[in-house]
Amino acid sequence: MSERGRMVGKARFPIFPPLWLLLAVALAALFLLSGPSCGKGSGEGLLKRQLPQNATPEKIMLEALKATDEARTLSYSFQYALVIPPYGGKTFTSEVRLEGEGQYDASSGNAKVHITWPAFETEFDYVLYEGKPYFRPRDREKWYEMPSSTQFTFPSIAELTRDASEYINNFQRIIRMADEVVGERDCYHISLVPDFDAILQNEDFINMVFPEGTLDEQALEKLNEIKEKLRSASVNYEYWIDKEYLVLRKTHYSVELQEPGDEKNPPFIIRLAMTLHFPSYNVEVKIEKPQPVATS
Repeated sequence: MSERGRMVGKARFPIFPPLWLLLAVALAALFLLSGPSCGKGSGEGLLKRQLPQNATPEKIMLEALKATDEARTLSYSFQYALVIPPYGGKTFTSEVRLEGEGQYDASSGNAKVHITWPAFETEFDYVLYEGKPYFRPRDREKWYEMPSSTQFTFPSIAELTRDASEYINNFQRIIRMADEVVGERDCYHISLVPDFDAILQNEDFINMVFPEGTLDEQALEKLNEIKEKLRSASVNYEYWIDKEYLVLRKTHYSVELQEPGDEKNPPFIIRLAMTLHFPSYNVEVKIEKPQPVATS
């Protein structure tokens, strides 16, 4: 669905495909968090950490992943935009713009997200409770348990990439930008350009996208198509890292992907951007099993 035109999403997400595509991205970003807290040091229960003045951007990034990974809980907000210009005889731009906020409990793996779709004055709630995903439009009383294919998991960085050096190898360039303030916190600003050839060859990544037994010939062909598209894409990640505690305070992902034209239509560019803010860590998070749940 779009603000001015309908868009086709992935079949694996049966309800409002772009929304669940967003959730896949937004919740996947939370894989940075898993594991116990390592002590006190701030009102958020974060340890104060110190880096040498000449710390490389790689060192800053790795220490940030480690510090963030040790948080017990987090609260976050996000803004998401997908823009497709006029093409194929269309005279208008198709857009999806969503925003929301949520919480995540690393000890239980439970999570909840509230999403607002301003163009349609629509709101949704999503809860992951004891490994089961639930969905509800805000104007409905009953929740719906979603198919297992829509379940999201939260592996830590270590589980996903096995070690920090392998994570760094997933990027072509890692650059330290000018320091900035995010939510009154002084932050390092790191820009990264991903290496999709490396990422898409990562066995753990492939197993996460295609669970065991589902990477058949058709899925492999689709994966190769994705590789070819991403090679020509402009993709950039940005991380803002708290200087005092080295946890993430903000992330921004931007993608420009050129779709090939044909005899009747010129090529066009799809633009996607998502920003997440992490204002608080280790605050009390209460996530309960959704009730009532529809039985059919």
